[in-house]
Amino acid sequence: MKKRLLFSFIFIFILNLASFAYETLIIDFPPKTIWDVVYYRHIGTEAILQYVPSGQTYEDWTQSIIVHSYKENELSANQLSDRLIAQLKVQNPTGSYRYVTYTPTNAIAVRTTNNYKNIKGHGEIFRTTRCAEGRMTIQYLDRDKEHFRKNYGYWLKVIRDARTYNSYWRDERIMNKGEFYEL
Repeated sequence: MKKRLLFSFIFIFILNLASFAYETLIIDFPPKTIWDVVYYRHIGTEAILQYVPSGQTYEDWTQSIIVHSYKENELSANQLSDRLIAQLKVQNPTGSYRYVTYTPTNAIAVRTTNNYKNIKGHGEIFRTTRCAEGRMTIQYLDRDKEHFRKNYGYWLKVIRDARTYNSYWRDERIMNKGEFYEL
């Protein structure tokens, strides 16, 4: 009886550890730059975060990184990417996406657009990837298309190298929210 109780306690403890896991996104921003969080919101199982260079705002920015996390999303990264890209094309149909990577765990697409209705033209890198608790998108936008073209390789590496850190203990999380994002 004691062994059964001990086993039950250990089993329940292990199940609870999994439900209290913490996942953090790590982005290596360019050295000697400061990026500020200008938007953060949870909507159901989705979290949205927007970074812009320091001194810029949610509405008025030159570059931006927007992160969406979707807990418990069952779609593969490329399936989710296809769905979201279809929505983005409706918002601004002036540029076509070209996939750089397209797998079930990671999809990266790029495009440039022109001004369309109330959306300014921009260069864009859009990544969809798997994370421990669901799926995540990381979108880099640059409103200066010439700057985007010159720095495309650098920003592709930044977006491609963004990664998650998983911990079962709250005090192991990385706490600098200027560089890390809890999903």
